[in-house]
Amino acid sequence: MKSINIADQPWLSMRRTISITVDGIRYRLFRASVTVAVIVVAVAFLMNILAESLIKRSVANDTRERIDTSRVIYNWSAKLTSPGSPESIIIEIANSCPESDLYRETQRFAAMSDEEMASFQNYAQKIVFIFDFFDGLDYAKRRAMIHTASGLEILKRLNNPENMEQFKLALSRIRSVHFDMDFAELDDVLAKGPEIRKQVNTVISSRRKAIAEINKTLKGKSILEKLATADGTFGDTIRQAGFVFNAENTAPLVADQAQRLLDTLTLEESMEERPTRQLIAQQANILPADVNVMMMWKYLDGKRFATRYLEKMQESGLNTAGLNPDRLVDLAQGRKENASLLRAERLTFDSGGGFLGLGERLGWLLFVSMLVCGIGITNAMMMTVTERFNEIATLKCLGALDGFIMIMFVLESCFMGVIGGIIGAILGGVIGLGRMLAAFGVNFLGAIPVGDILLGMLVSVLLGTILAAVAAVLPSYKAARLAPMEAMRVE
Repeated sequence: MKSINIADQPWLSMRRTISITVDGIRYRLFRASVTVAVIVVAVAFLMNILAESLIKRSVANDTRERIDTSRVIYNWSAKLTSPGSPESIIIEIANSCPESDLYRETQRFAAMSDEEMASFQNYAQKIVFIFDFFDGLDYAKRRAMIHTASGLEILKRLNNPENMEQFKLALSRIRSVHFDMDFAELDDVLAKGPEIRKQVNTVISSRRKAIAEINKTLKGKSILEKLATADGTFGDTIRQAGFVFNAENTAPLVADQAQRLLDTLTLEESMEERPTRQLIAQQANILPADVNVMMMWKYLDGKRFATRYLEKMQESGLNTAGLNPDRLVDLAQGRKENASLLRAERLTFDSGGGFLGLGERLGWLLFVSMLVCGIGITNAMMMTVTERFNEIATLKCLGALDGFIMIMFVLESCFMGVIGGIIGAILGGVIGLGRMLAAFGVNFLGAIPVGDILLGMLVSVLLGTILAAVAAVLPSYKAARLAPMEAMRVE
């Protein structure tokens, strides 16, 4: 059909364009509601996954820090009783920073200069990379490359030319495995291996001497009992032996955790006494033979029961020095918090991978959901164009330009995108927050990244709007190219 050209068409103002667009949405409220609902579902799905991923990643970091803090006593107990293996020392140094106590302590034990220590750490990081590479292989691939070698024995084995050729040959045959270290760099690490081993042995020897000095001061007490006084004289002993033991931060924390462990052991051992078992059995309405430690900790969470339990301990002749009802309640709550930390650690063990912690699987799922949403919006807008042929023809006869028609439909879709995006972002955020609170509990409220979630909601709204606008381009282009006479004939 021959196109009709109308000269000197007026251009309507943006305000008038928006007014006409809003009227179009209001007159076709049901279809607009369906389109908005599609956007709401897509954005809510996006925001729900995004919120959960952000919260999981934040909780994982918070949990890791809190668990590391709670395990300081175990680290120091192990350090003061065993010098550690060569591999563990290399891994510790590779993961430490020059400002850390461990870094300075190792430098002191090895009697290295700053340059030597920096070089030692550099090679330690490369060695750890090699460890991680082989640890990530399955049994068959690992055996084909290095046979049964492990730890520093890997470096010793690869330092042999024949074994190195075997490794390179196996690596070339196994296409699914990629070794990211250059072979020249690997040769440098292998050449440095004996020197690294010597430095590590020096550290181990110095630690043994320091541990021997500390053992002389135990006087029949366990290391845990002595660590309960780490903020006092025993802390001075640790520092004199050569360990870097911060008197302001580390010592009080270690002393507190050691005392908590001792008190915990005292309470759990008290379960063997008849009066305490009978008290718990009476509280739980069961036989004394069925009482277990978990029941004790459950009921010690209340001060009244803690008071009665302490009385039964004293009645049994147990040592209750330093214990009071408040202390028992605090220990019970601490145990409950530790349980929640371990649970959070299990729930977040796979978090942090991929973009924003989403991972590849969820990333593809979001992409497909956005694609389906875009197709749905396009279909809805195409139906809108078909229903409004008469209106489009009338507007064109009144002087509306093609650009105005196109802008009108894109704006209409954008308005629905904004409305659907806001509703979907709020809905998805609330659902995600609720699910995470149900999973982790209120103990992790402080770990919720409010700023990141709000930013995620803003991004979700923008994505919903952009998605709606892009999906409306084709229908709006079709509407803009429609000739008035042709539109009236179709209508």
